[in-house]
Amino acid sequence: MNTVNLAPIDRGARIDVLDVLRGVAVLGILLMNIPIMGLPWDLGRPNLPSVPGNIDWIAFTVQEVVFAGSMRGLFTLLFGAGMIVMLKRADEIQGAAAIQAYLTRCFALMLLGVANFAIFMWPGEILFNYGVCGLALLLFRKADNRLLLTAAAAILVFMSVALGTPSLDRAQTLRTAEAALVAKAQGKTLNKEQTAAIEKRAEAIKKATPPPEERLKEKTLRTSFPGVVAWSARQWMDFNFTPLAMLFLLESIAFMLIGVFLFRTGVLTGERSTGLYVAMMLGGYALGFLVRGAMMTVAWRAGFMPNPVTAEWRGFVYELGRLPTTIGLVGLVVLLFRFGVIGPLKGALQAVGRMALTNYIGQSVITSVLFYGFKLYDTFGFAQLMGIAALIWVFQGIFSVLWLKRYAMGPCEWLLRCLTYGTWKPLERATAA
Repeated sequence: MNTVNLAPIDRGARIDVLDVLRGVAVLGILLMNIPIMGLPWDLGRPNLPSVPGNIDWIAFTVQEVVFAGSMRGLFTLLFGAGMIVMLKRADEIQGAAAIQAYLTRCFALMLLGVANFAIFMWPGEILFNYGVCGLALLLFRKADNRLLLTAAAAILVFMSVALGTPSLDRAQTLRTAEAALVAKAQGKTLNKEQTAAIEKRAEAIKKATPPPEERLKEKTLRTSFPGVVAWSARQWMDFNFTPLAMLFLLESIAFMLIGVFLFRTGVLTGERSTGLYVAMMLGGYALGFLVRGAMMTVAWRAGFMPNPVTAEWRGFVYELGRLPTTIGLVGLVVLLFRFGVIGPLKGALQAVGRMALTNYIGQSVITSVLFYGFKLYDTFGFAQLMGIAALIWVFQGIFSVLWLKRYAMGPCEWLLRCLTYGTWKPLERATAA
């Protein structure tokens, strides 16, 4: 079997807008990851009163409404598009070799995911998830667009029901607890159900506002060795091998299928009309902000404490807010790219996008050293963490541009290429475009 021509896409065949989209995604995803790295895992939000002028609550609200989920969503769309490019070769002369390279790439991503949590202490990494989902994506390499969208819709609807239904019982418990507290204040005798509901509500509030001794205990764990290793391993297992983790695997598959559709139809490559991208931006953000804004308003009024309304609806409407904002983000970035609005940032975003894997893992390295190595975990406020993320963006943009002036690809991209194609060549020097 001839495999001479089996190789990754070369620089000349790259699509600039895809690299920009990928750069936006990998930088934006840090906004969601850094609070979980720098604050208690179950908190990941400001532990302060939700007053309108509080900068931490403002930063958290903007993150939750505008960025949360959509950056990972964009990252997943692009991953699906990239993997389908590899699968297209399966229908060419080197079909068997292309399938083997594709499968090798999936398992290599799973290995990199294990390294990301075991070595760099980021248990929320997405590479293992992507490697597993990539195997499932193989089943859809010849699917038509109707099947892609139908499968994605079915998965997301199923996920919404599966996430939302268990919350109905929690919402009812909170309602019972609130009514019981009113009755208790009036001097009425409570039954067992009411007493149990009050206790469960108290437990939920305690989890949302961990006392100082609990936060100190977790800080000691996450800034010591081997404590941080045990913490990372335990959280990674929960993130990847629980019933909830199976739902998020399905979610990734659904977004990958949508990514394949958008790539095939020229949406992700910037080939469609300006009007379409305007409609994507306005329609996607309008629906996404409406859903997320409504949920955030309810949560804000409740002081971000457990309350029946958010408990009842959050699971059902999560994807209804996330997918539209992701689509809106695609439209926005392509429009900014098309009209040159991003200006001098274009080169930096393309460089970051070309080194997306290196920069993604690099974020784990930087934050682990900062929060665990220098013991700065649980030191910064939420808004300060957003500022730190912006500084990391600047560093990674400069680093990516300078690296690609010297080398043809990032170090992690080189490692993944070697594992995928079985060619252990030295890291190539950059050539003039």
